[in-house]
Amino acid sequence: MTTTPLYASRIWPPVRPRAVEATASALDLMYDLGLIGRTDATGVHTLLPLGLRVHDRMSAIARQAFEDRGAHTFAAPTLQSRRLWEETGRWHTYQREGALLTVRSSGGEEMCLAPTSEEITTAAVREHLRSYRDLPARLFLNTSKFRDELSPRGGLMRGREFTMADAYTYDTSADTMRESVDFLNAACTAALTGMGLTGVFQAPADGGAISAGPSTEHLVLGDAGQSTIVACDHCGNRGDGAVTPARPAPPPATPVVNVIGFILTHPDERLQPAAVAVRSDLQVSARKIADATGASRVVLLQPEDLPGIFGKEAGTLTPWDAASPDTLLLFDHSAADLDEFAISDGADGLRTGMTWSGDQHLPALQPRGHDLANAADGSRCTRCPGTHRSLRAVEVAHVFELGTQYSQPMKVTFTDQGGHSAIPWMACSGIGVTRCMQTAADLHRDQHGLRWKPGTGPADVHIVVLRADQPGMLERAERLVQDLTARGLSCFIDDRPLAAGEKLRYSRVLGLPHAVVLSPDRPAEELEVISRWTGRTTTVTESSHIPPFAISG
Repeated sequence: MTTTPLYASRIWPPVRPRAVEATASALDLMYDLGLIGRTDATGVHTLLPLGLRVHDRMSAIARQAFEDRGAHTFAAPTLQSRRLWEETGRWHTYQREGALLTVRSSGGEEMCLAPTSEEITTAAVREHLRSYRDLPARLFLNTSKFRDELSPRGGLMRGREFTMADAYTYDTSADTMRESVDFLNAACTAALTGMGLTGVFQAPADGGAISAGPSTEHLVLGDAGQSTIVACDHCGNRGDGAVTPARPAPPPATPVVNVIGFILTHPDERLQPAAVAVRSDLQVSARKIADATGASRVVLLQPEDLPGIFGKEAGTLTPWDAASPDTLLLFDHSAADLDEFAISDGADGLRTGMTWSGDQHLPALQPRGHDLANAADGSRCTRCPGTHRSLRAVEVAHVFELGTQYSQPMKVTFTDQGGHSAIPWMACSGIGVTRCMQTAADLHRDQHGLRWKPGTGPADVHIVVLRADQPGMLERAERLVQDLTARGLSCFIDDRPLAAGEKLRYSRVLGLPHAVVLSPDRPAEELEVISRWTGRTTTVTESSHIPPFAISG
């Protein structure tokens, strides 16, 4: 992080504090104060000089947290070949989700601007890995990622281009992989704490398109969050609804049972169609299906694939259609526990009055209920008599157990202690650096504007020079800047010829941890140090070099 001083009279974009409303949202403050800028492309932002300093400081904090624990930092390209992504099958997966930004070179080669780095990192490890003595490998990188979000919104919270601090680990076994998972969670916690994020908690989560294995989210509660979690109103247990155990909420007056189709990939690579009967007001969790069946991968069937597997169009499948030897038929508790319900009656609507005992020319079924639906607002906690409520949260980091999901199809091997060929076990983590910038601003702002934790803002000390036009005032400021810079602190100097009130208001709105006020009306060498966090003013002298308590957190 540079400690080169910044001067308000020279900064670009120019300081315009009168245009800033201190009670605006944190995102609007970041725009109005010139930390970030909008572009013509939705979900793409410019990091202006003040914002780039925040970004670089947070990136450095993340890097140090991982390197202090033994990771090695490298740089990987974001522009990646289609061939690499086809090794894992994710080219088509991400394209089907509409998330992959692709380009074609002048020579006709198809490439993508990668949203994540599993493939490119594994390719780098594959090139150099030989023996079990080369493991564990723990690698860290901080790069721009690209994702073609359908509805990018919320500023830096969910953009099409963003900065991600990733780490990838490679181990000899499942047990040592879990040691690396502990390493990743500890490093993420240290990084997020260093970035000034308070109230971060961990919760089991669904790995989504990244991982078929268990994962852990690092979350902060907040209205600006783009994620929804559930929390019990009695015991406080909280987490991703896709993995949180739950009992279904009471059914509606006329419950309808839907059937959702999936393809399971078992550990032996065997494929099997599966159908899940669930109440129509609930969503099925692929993670819970994997946990219930032991499948290594669970993929939702697309509507166009249903007729070829089940012989029925989307929206018309019933539990009786899926009750065949070739299909694994599963029942969520919400469906299995119903005494009477309705099912699809093809294009004609619903067939009501159904029961599992068999009637209306259908045989009896004996459903065994599983917890397969997402926990949601109104579902019931399995730990206590409480009820789940939905809360907004920001996912600031995520840790994944990857197993051999990438190393096996990419044919990464090493020679184990017995001289045999083996496949490394992987784990990874990601910290959204740009998202953390906005999250920190949102968490700590108050009625006066932004507030940055020490070591995270655009600078450490805001030097307010009153009557900068008077002889000697700028020289005093320069002496102070040299002293603070020599001590490793970065300074923002307000040397504009403006009234004291306007300068002090701007200092509060920008929110650097401490302001040092130089006034010609005070005795020579006397300074005021104002804490942005406590509002306390401390009087010191230049000759005392500002005692440590005055500029500490």
